[in-house]
Amino acid sequence: MERANKIYHSSRNFMFKYILAFLWTSFNFFIFCKAFSNYHHDAQYFYLSRILGNGLCVSRGTAPVLNVTMALITLPTCKTFNSLLHAIFGRCSMRMLVHYLEKTKVLHLLLGFSLLIVALIHSVAHFVNIINFVGNYDERYREINWANGPNDSVARLLFTTPTGFSGCIMLLTLIAIAYLARRSVRDRFYNSFLTTHHLFLVFYGLMFYHPLSNIIKHQTNTDKHRIACDLLDNVTLHSNEDLMVLCEEPPKFGVGVKRAWIWPLVGLLIYLVDLSYRHLTSHSDRYRVTMVQSYTMAGRAVHLRLQFLRKSTVKVRPGQYILLQCPSISTLEWHPFTITELPTDTSNNLTLTIKVRGDWTEELYERIAQREHSRRNAGEMDPYGRIEFLLDGPYPSVMSSMLDYKRIVFIGAGIGITPFVTIMRLLLSSNIEHPVRIHLVWIARSMETFLWFTDEIARLQEKLWRQNKPDRFWVKLYWTQNFDENLLVECFGDMPSIISRMHKGRPNWDDIFIDLVTLYPKKSVSVFSCGPKELTKEIRAKCKEYSKHGCSLNYFHEGFG
Repeated sequence: MERANKIYHSSRNFMFKYILAFLWTSFNFFIFCKAFSNYHHDAQYFYLSRILGNGLCVSRGTAPVLNVTMALITLPTCKTFNSLLHAIFGRCSMRMLVHYLEKTKVLHLLLGFSLLIVALIHSVAHFVNIINFVGNYDERYREINWANGPNDSVARLLFTTPTGFSGCIMLLTLIAIAYLARRSVRDRFYNSFLTTHHLFLVFYGLMFYHPLSNIIKHQTNTDKHRIACDLLDNVTLHSNEDLMVLCEEPPKFGVGVKRAWIWPLVGLLIYLVDLSYRHLTSHSDRYRVTMVQSYTMAGRAVHLRLQFLRKSTVKVRPGQYILLQCPSISTLEWHPFTITELPTDTSNNLTLTIKVRGDWTEELYERIAQREHSRRNAGEMDPYGRIEFLLDGPYPSVMSSMLDYKRIVFIGAGIGITPFVTIMRLLLSSNIEHPVRIHLVWIARSMETFLWFTDEIARLQEKLWRQNKPDRFWVKLYWTQNFDENLLVECFGDMPSIISRMHKGRPNWDDIFIDLVTLYPKKSVSVFSCGPKELTKEIRAKCKEYSKHGCSLNYFHEGFG
């Protein structure tokens, strides 16, 4: 079993990075080649192909690839679908389910990237078609020629016809979505990212408008007018009865039945059904919440305690997250936050710890700070009044599987500690058996960040010591900037267990992973991390490196960026 886990772990990243991309590319290439071959060899498109050349085959070959991608691209982002998968398959194959949840963003990015590349190829092919419609204009076949004559304008066909105009808008929309979806833009200009990403609705809508020019026409009487009949002169034609039968009529052309609209409709319906369901649930009485406690925390963070207005029947697992909306700040934005305290039989509350990062959290922090200021000055009016929230979720995440493993390592950077907080609080309030061994590595830039949850860490250590299980919970804390021993003693003077585990600077990952390999030879250890992309890459590389030394290190990460 350990060997199987090791083989699985060593292949999982390779599989998703390369094999999945290869399979998806191969699938698209097969669809493209099949459509290309149909248009290249089908007698119905002989005359149109003679005008357009391979531009016809390339543009029509990429069309079904675009259609299939548009049908699937919304599926990985469908939270209702992911929750349904969790409910159905969670108990059957938790490992594969966790891996899927970890890679949903990768799947969405892969589909988005392929959509952009294929759309560019499709657009270039159609631009070549426009040039050929004008340059190869034949008066005999005006019926299938998009141009009005040999002197028609390429610009007119490109910018004033339904197909040309909609194609340009759709391509610009895709480029804008892709450009503003980059991490650097998302972090600094989230509203721009959110707004442009919703332009996909414009893209999908134009897909129904795009084919209205009917530029692709096929021959409808190939049985009575075979290929190249137009090349025969009248003398040759009338002197041969067999040719007269094959070329009985002049070519006739028509527009085929359009079914391409079905594919974008599938993708659009997936999104709309998911959105509608989530809207109904987030506004239902079952999920309605009120804020019962709020205050600002050191290190520019906010503590929120939300209470369900009726006795909660919502099941929340440790490590799960919710989407939170504050209508007074924005009626469009939903932001993901990991739950740090779960509802219990005696408490109908859940808590969130929110770090200021971006304009939405900055605005929330300012409003909570103003409320505190108004409370301290009893006669002063709070300018914001009551702050209302809407809750969507909870949703499964990679972190919600931590309790299913025997040995875990959790590595959190700053606010990335929050998925582990529910595990600590659950261990404090109950005597669960798993995980048997827990290793916590918490990295933060400032002392203020450690003030959030060191009390829980110290209390959990004391509890396990009293139970004679000191080895169950292993802790290392790393203060990376402006380390001050005097400040450390001042803040944690009554917590010697915290002071002894506080280290200056960044972790030496080699030392940490050598300890793990030494402690757990020929055993499986699940490594979880939540933090920036650079940390994720570093930890994944270390897990891969040290898995070669007899300890199977299975890596999982969470990130909302």
